[in-house]
Amino acid sequence: MYDLKKHFLANDKEILKKIENILKKGVLEMGEEVEKFEDNFKKYCNVKYCVTVSSGSMGLLLSLKSLGLGPNDEVITVSNSDIPTSHAISLVGAKIKWVDINENTLNIDENKIEKSINKKTKAILPVHLFGNPCNMNKIKKIAKKYKLKIIEDACLATGAEYENKKIGNLGDLTVFSTNPGKILDGVGPGGIITTNNKNLYLKLRQLRDYGRKERPKKWPVKSYMIGYNSKLSTISAAILNIRLQNLDEYIQKRNHNAELYKEYLLSKKIKFQHTLKNSISSWRNFPIRIKNRNIIYGKLNSLNSYVKLNYLPPNHKDACYKNYKHNFDLKITEKVNSEILNLPCHQYMTKKEIQNLSNQILKFTN
Repeated sequence: MYDLKKHFLANDKEILKKIENILKKGVLEMGEEVEKFEDNFKKYCNVKYCVTVSSGSMGLLLSLKSLGLGPNDEVITVSNSDIPTSHAISLVGAKIKWVDINENTLNIDENKIEKSINKKTKAILPVHLFGNPCNMNKIKKIAKKYKLKIIEDACLATGAEYENKKIGNLGDLTVFSTNPGKILDGVGPGGIITTNNKNLYLKLRQLRDYGRKERPKKWPVKSYMIGYNSKLSTISAAILNIRLQNLDEYIQKRNHNAELYKEYLLSKKIKFQHTLKNSISSWRNFPIRIKNRNIIYGKLNSLNSYVKLNYLPPNHKDACYKNYKHNFDLKITEKVNSEILNLPCHQYMTKKEIQNLSNQILKFTN
């Protein structure tokens, strides 16, 4: 959602020096920068353990695997997310239970979760959409009541906060994405999983590296479980270490930009995403809801404004789930999905750029 060239140039000398040093050492996979980043990020989230992986998508898959979920299990989540959220559940063989969203927060409606719980339900996978934290207190209360695990999809919510705690320290497992263009990003795909559970941490380390308990120092090396090749590159980790130092500054700027949008886009024809009083969004995007969304998007897109349509169609309407049998009431999900327009909200935007884009939107909505 922003010019990646501008993003690179913000730290270009430091990044290039790091890359040069890594190439000279020749350790491009699981080098010391990876261990350093895992240590830095767990401290940032105030969580006990951190495991880096090759993408947020793999992070979701490995998290479900680490909990032993599979066929005959059910996982509750939402349909208004990027498709990997649902794919991860399907890939472990579990059944997806899509729950409708709250029309204001655009997150899972915690008041509708219990209706979808049965004896096969094993976990809740809430998505902090566009960086906006879900109502985790209510979700945790439900999970405790029914003895369910919580896997948070925070792929768009790095740096967000809920009740003075960083996202990453609330559920059993939390998954982040560091793909280019995300709030905290490296080069190429990347992901992070955080947890306070040592057993899950040790399983995740094995799952990401072919089931091995440790990195091979000499051969042969044993694989103790069926695993994957899902390791973060050393170069990505090095860049993440640099950018993590500025993450809170990025979040502060994004929140400032969000307030500017709310000021400039004040109109009865435009609805904003609501954040809970006890939370701070990381504003991966600034979503607005408008009628005639597609027409307005076409006009804005012709101006090369970095305005995006995300998650079309919702997961349950996507081609891969065409024959997926379900009877869930997802009316709000479908309604909201037809109205959302995502505006850039990144840290490099100027007040003038936000004002100009807002004026264009107001012009097209009137």
